[in-house]
Amino acid sequence: MRLLALVSLVGLVSACGAGSEEQPNKDVSAQGAPDSWCRSYTTQQFCPKNICAWYSTPAPGYCSLPATE
Repeated sequence: MRLLALVSLVGLVSACGAGSEEQPNKDVSAQGAPDSWCRSYTTQQFCPKNICAWYSTPAPGYCSLPATE
């Protein structure tokens, strides 16, 4: 009985972190991140700032690779 309760609790906790936005694999290095990977993030909240950049125009904004100079 305890094992079943533990398994149920683990399943419930792991489901709690799931948001409505699909998050791509986080194992992408800064050097190898393609622009399409950054653009798969559709909100500023989830755009990974250490690899990608959030651009507010054109509206509603988009996540992309940082501009290089």
